[in-house]
Amino acid sequence: MTSYNRRTLIVGVAIAVLIAGVVSYFASPNPDGLEKGQEELGVEGPVHPAVEVPPVAFQEYNLKWIGEGFWSNAIAGVVGAVIVLAILLGVGRLLARGKAKTPGAAGT
Repeated sequence: MTSYNRRTLIVGVAIAVLIAGVVSYFASPNPDGLEKGQEELGVEGPVHPAVEVPPVAFQEYNLKWIGEGFWSNAIAGVVGAVIVLAILLGVGRLLARGKAKTPGAAGT
């Protein structure tokens, strides 16, 4: 990776983390399409109450151990962005490794 590519990656990650940390606070409090459909049909609670839903870490853009508010939203947004970045970088490296092992790929 060249220094230009590394610098571009670092700047891009910094911008993504900044956006995730700040913009996540302004996420819409209005229900999403599924919740709105349930409200319009008069369905309250889960449609399949027998199915046990495991607790999630970032429910409603908040971290339960911090509480609600700006910092909880900001940290949840940053952690989510870092997780997505790590997954994408991992997939990219796997794809690049597979491409490098393809016969004739190095000299063409």
